[in-house]
Amino acid sequence: YHTMETCVTMTWMKLCRNLLELTHDPLYADQIERTAYNALCAALKNDASQIAKYSPLEGARSAGEEQCGMHVNCCNSNGPRAFAMLPEVAVTQADDNIYINLYGESNSTVRLPGGEVILTQTTTYPEEGDIQIAVSPRKAFEFGVSLRIPAWSRVTMVSVNGESIGNIRPGSYLDIRRRWTPDDKITLRLDMRGRLVELDGCQAIERGPVVLARDSRFADGYVDETAVVQATDGYVTLLPVEEKPEKMWMAFTAPMVMGTDLEGEFAQPRQIALCDFASAGNTWNKN
Repeated sequence: YHTMETCVTMTWMKLCRNLLELTHDPLYADQIERTAYNALCAALKNDASQIAKYSPLEGARSAGEEQCGMHVNCCNSNGPRAFAMLPEVAVTQADDNIYINLYGESNSTVRLPGGEVILTQTTTYPEEGDIQIAVSPRKAFEFGVSLRIPAWSRVTMVSVNGESIGNIRPGSYLDIRRRWTPDDKITLRLDMRGRLVELDGCQAIERGPVVLARDSRFADGYVDETAVVQATDGYVTLLPVEEKPEKMWMAFTAPMVMGTDLEGEFAQPRQIALCDFASAGNTWNKN
């Protein structure tokens, strides 16, 4: 009933950060990203005034109890530590190599033995999978840039200054070593198709690093009703929702067979609305 606290979310991210630094295994960056966009963001109230102690898979979000005679608790303190960790993890370096671990609109300055490099990411990721990275050393010199290719991105395209790069493997770094000059550009396109995940007789839909969930604000039925997601070769066709409820980030519909009566007309799929897990229930309204 009680899932792990937001304190555990932060500690898990910190452990993954330490392991990433020690091993340069992108598995740990994948875990940091997935945790941040789902468990961590789900804990944050939409006006940023509170951080939930628990973020269960169903029901409503709510504040934790006050502790130590103060109007805060441990999750209110540890949640911000997790958010503050993200820019430190996003871009790292070792020797003369830059590791781009997390994607998102950002500017980073990296100091390498050969000089200073400014990285500028232009993107709406994870809303969309297109990412442009301007690599701007103060002066031209040779160094490496390693791009994290998420394990879930089965079809990925990368180019440098318009020239395609091959040998791209999901769940690894794509190492690009060359003489970089000011305003070189990397273009990255990640696979943002909806993916069906099945475990222990349950189903979930993921899009990029984000898990999707139902929300009662869509008013399209009982959100905890039994459903069977319709997929082809493990991928779910997601259609964008044009008019989203207020304070909702991403919204799509997916085909599902609803209920337990799978005979006749009831076996026909219906388009059911879903949003990102962090937005689901973020009004903190139990009704």
